[in-house]
Amino acid sequence: MTAVTVDPFQISFHPKLGVVIFDRLAQLSLPAEQVRLFKIDTMSATTFRRDIVYKDMTACGDELLRKHRVVLNTYRTARPSGKKAYCEHCRRHFGSVDFAVCSDCSAIRCTCGACSCATRKRKTAGVLKKVA
Repeated sequence: MTAVTVDPFQISFHPKLGVVIFDRLAQLSLPAEQVRLFKIDTMSATTFRRDIVYKDMTACGDELLRKHRVVLNTYRTARPSGKKAYCEHCRRHFGSVDFAVCSDCSAIRCTCGACSCATRKRKTAGVLKKVA
């Protein structure tokens, strides 16, 4: 059902969703019958009923892995680490919300709209206020 990689997440193919990532870190606060999958085509995570989506999932072949390697590397970079797995703006844990990856900064964009772009702007504004 999934491609064998050294990643801590699983990469699969679904006929309607395309290449998807199952990441245990993104499954917080979901009931057992639901699953949150990151969709490569839309660069966002969505919650699905596990029984419906899993019945059509298959292993992601080497060709698809090569085709999407840039996006997979972006996800690897954006994937929350243990020390910062929450939104700096609203404090939601990224494992408990459907999130996206920002195309500008390649960081996780929370459902509140915040990402590293916004964090950098706030920090820069704070430094400019101190200088002025």
